[in-house]
Amino acid sequence: MRGMTLRFIGLCALLILVTLPTDAQDELATLNGEPIGHDDLDLGADWRKLERQVYELRKKALDSAIASRLLAQEAERRGVPADQVINDEIVPKIGEPTNKEVQDFYDEKRGQINKPLKEVRAEIIQVLKQQKGQGHLSDFLKELWANAEVAVHLDPPRLPVSLEAVRFRGGKDAPVTVIEFSDFQCPYCKQVQPTVAELVTEYDKEVRWGFKDMPLSDIHPEAIRAAQAARCADDQGKFWEFRAKLFEQDLFTDGTYMDLAKELKLRDEDLMECINSGAKERAVMEDFEEARSFGIDGTPAFLVNGILLTGAQPIQVFRDTIDRELGHDVGP
Repeated sequence: MRGMTLRFIGLCALLILVTLPTDAQDELATLNGEPIGHDDLDLGADWRKLERQVYELRKKALDSAIASRLLAQEAERRGVPADQVINDEIVPKIGEPTNKEVQDFYDEKRGQINKPLKEVRAEIIQVLKQQKGQGHLSDFLKELWANAEVAVHLDPPRLPVSLEAVRFRGGKDAPVTVIEFSDFQCPYCKQVQPTVAELVTEYDKEVRWGFKDMPLSDIHPEAIRAAQAARCADDQGKFWEFRAKLFEQDLFTDGTYMDLAKELKLRDEDLMECINSGAKERAVMEDFEEARSFGIDGTPAFLVNGILLTGAQPIQVFRDTIDRELGHDVGP
């Protein structure tokens, strides 16, 4: 209970802070005449997480408000109630779920349902119809959004990631910077690499891509050493090539690093000497500690101009975030 109370107090404090005028935020206190401002606070990982939660709540509420107004304006244009617009546009598209759809849903949820299909069939049909209706409503709202002049000014929180020692590819003057925090042994990091490769090609000069290490050594015992290996390959000018090869591996041993060095025509003995010296470990762990300070708990994580995306997201999520940063209207 005490923990819940503290979290509630923290949320209230953040809500007050994010709604205060800028000049009120600049001076939060004074000590012997010296001001203490918002920039002087060491907020830490918990605060960063709370800040993102508040943003998500506000964004959800804003999206709902925009959707309601879009529907209301469309209803006014047609001269009918908003409910009638939904009935006209959404209901006819729902239809009845097929037997296969019902069976597939039941098979997927069988462990949770614990009843014969014949007893829950009507309920499953209702759930499937609701899901289809929500999907059609979402598509309809996107269409209304595309035909309206919508300008969203709610800016997501941005994490102040350090760019000083980042390995980059792409133009220095690109308007969007994407930083990937990753772990070479993480299966989800491996899974998202084709998406990253496609985005690198798609956005070419519009985005520069950076890489930082976040080895989760408690579950991936070779992750720190693999990260050092990539940095040692960087000393020989082959970081990105070595990085790509590491994400193709299932086994991480010294033999793996030697084989990759030979494949990429690196000096394998120099590479192993560099890895074994531990000279790169501190830099690897600095990346890790930075990610933790942002409240990042898992990999992969991406910062798009400081905006956090977590996990192996679908490519459209990346596109939408990047396009918004480029000033493109991408809808809800």
